[in-house]
Amino acid sequence: MMENKSNPLVIRDRRPLYIQAIEAITDRIESGELEPGTQLPPEDDLASSLGISRSTLREAMGHLETHGLIARRQGIGTFVSIPTGPGFFGGLERLEPFQYLASAAGKKHSPVQKTVSTIEANEEIASILNTKPGTELVRVQTIEAIDGTRCMYFDDHFINTGSLDKRLAEYEESILSYMFDEFNPSLSHTRSEIFAIAANKDIAEKLDIPVGKPVFNMIETYFAANGGILGVGFIYFVTDRFRFYVTRRAVRRPTP
Repeated sequence: MMENKSNPLVIRDRRPLYIQAIEAITDRIESGELEPGTQLPPEDDLASSLGISRSTLREAMGHLETHGLIARRQGIGTFVSIPTGPGFFGGLERLEPFQYLASAAGKKHSPVQKTVSTIEANEEIASILNTKPGTELVRVQTIEAIDGTRCMYFDDHFINTGSLDKRLAEYEESILSYMFDEFNPSLSHTRSEIFAIAANKDIAEKLDIPVGKPVFNMIETYFAANGGILGVGFIYFVTDRFRFYVTRRAVRRPTP
């Protein structure tokens, strides 16, 4: 099914259609049109009412399930189940800019600060990037806010080739978008180590939190489709502003 070019989702703005579909379904839930416990219409009917394809709808539904707004019951259907509690709801299984995740969760995303500099690789980063200590790197430090509150600090590192530092300094979108759109080969996937740590002075100042406050820390290695390493990011999230979900499917064991 082709996307309907007269569809209001298309002309509303330039965001991806699945993001607009998420917003449209969320609006129906928040307005009371779809109450908690209500079963959603069949996919064909819901996709038709939004003027989008089933594949686009399924992408939107995946986000809504991850964010806790809907629950799927195998063999029965999909139902509204609005989550409780404050914070930003998101999943870790999707690799995309956080402004999209924020929009999907009904939150306002805004950049706070971006700093681009060149440094020499220390032994830890050189080991991750499979290069020698002392190699010139581009360091991109980004602070982002959700609903006006600093929530995320990204500390990304890339080998500086082809004046990458200048190109990243001029690029206005997220660093993740740059890896998708400008790297060749482009970003394919990441591998992450996840920790809970106490914020040191530098992290606390950047996120405007007390020293020692717990933060969610990811050390994320960026990989290209050919398996090559594009860079590494040290990412910090304020814990009381994020509630991440990982959806785990039940696997039934065969009957002996």
